Amino acid sequence: MHLLLLLLILILLVYLVKFLHSVIWIPFRIQHHFKRQGISGPGYRPITGNSAEIRSMYVEAQSKPISPVDHDILHRASPFYYRWSRMYGKIFLYWFGSIPRLAIFDPDMIKEVLMNTNGSFEKIGFNPLSKPLFGDGLVTLNGDKWVFHRRIANNAFDMGRVKVIILQFHIEFMEKIFGALIP
Repeated sequence: MHLLLLLLILILLVYLVKFLHSVIWIPFRIQHHFKRQGISGPGYRPITGNSAEIRSMYVEAQSKPISPVDHDILHRASPFYYRWSRMYGKIFLYWFGSIPRLAIFDPDMIKEVLMNTNGSFEKIGFNPLSKPLFGDGLVTLNGDKWVFHRRIANNAFDMGRVKVIILQFHIEFMEKIFGALIP
């Protein structure tokens, strides 16, 4: 009986150590690693990360009226990104639970990440419920399937083809405008 109780306590202790390691130790090491590289962000909060701050910023942004003259919607659509990029710079680290997210606001770095094909940058996993919305397109694909679809999409948006499409839109638009004016 004592052996069974001791075994149960040992199992619980192992799970507690694993939990503390993954929820406290690893996130603080990640945060320290990025701080040494000059990348900061809002501090990590065990278990919840920055979720409470993000939620409160959304509530605050939604409570304010929309300006009919201003088309800058970042402060309303993604208030945490807007505020933290101003506080911490063009690159900052924030947390969803114990999972770190590196936010990039620099256009050149974004281009480098999006154009990278060697797999150095992984995409964030999607919620399975969003599959009908995104399907199997460039947004959700990885690896060889992404490269194949990207190659097809690049051909569709070749500059020569885009110029022809824009010219065709312009011609049709002018025909409709001037066709409506001439009886």
